Amino acid sequence: TMLEFAKYARGELYLPSDRLENLCRSERYGMWKVGPLLVVAHGVGAPSITILLHELFKLVHYSNATNVMFIRVGTSAGIGVEPGTIVISENALNASLRKEHRQVVLGQEISRPTILDQVLAQALLMCQNDPNIPAMLGSTLCAEDFYEGQGRLDGAFCDYTEEDKIEYLRRAYNLGCRNIEMESCAFSSLCHRAGVRGAVVCVTLIDRLQSDLMSPTDVERYDELVRRPHQLVIKFIKRQLGLKIKENKSIAQATSTPPAQPVTS
Repeated sequence: TMLEFAKYARGELYLPSDRLENLCRSERYGMWKVGPLLVVAHGVGAPSITILLHELFKLVHYSNATNVMFIRVGTSAGIGVEPGTIVISENALNASLRKEHRQVVLGQEISRPTILDQVLAQALLMCQNDPNIPAMLGSTLCAEDFYEGQGRLDGAFCDYTEEDKIEYLRRAYNLGCRNIEMESCAFSSLCHRAGVRGAVVCVTLIDRLQSDLMSPTDVERYDELVRRPHQLVIKFIKRQLGLKIKENKSIAQATSTPPAQPVTS
């Protein structure tokens, strides 16, 4: 959970171990201030994260915060990559395999580009120095729901075959997609529209070209897998803040970016 991430960030950033207070007044979201970080639980899917992003953009504006980054961390399904792989999104593709976020406003469908910060993505990748944890840049397929929108065969309804599913996923793979989730199109589009540097860092739990369900082995190590993108993002943040981390030569030579105030969700 993001509360666990907030606790982990607090320890890694050498902050006092005071009780973390949820700053949200409703149970829909969670938000915790951890030093220079604002850690937020955004819920599932585009409608939920869109509501939150509007509120966060206003919060950043009225607080006069500058040089802000938004980094989404979470879980995903892989496409042709082994479970446990960290995928840092270069692009976000919608369910039609286009780099756009579609939204109906006042009865009119509007399409906006899904653009993520490529320098930020590269800097995040350079912070992954554990040879036992694969990490890569790749495009992300953003589905509109968990079951039919992702071609799953185990939902209440399924009007397609496994061959249809594989054909669709292979099309996505050939376009560079290496994982699937449900928020990246809205996230990337709104961050770009707001002029905020954005990145998406997710770990894969399964390879959808092989199965729709996690293996028993991966279920047993679920907690460890979930922590992988958390650990990578904290390494990046520590570099930004000038805190000591274990670096190898490639990390030390990574392109540096100005210290920022990341918002993780």
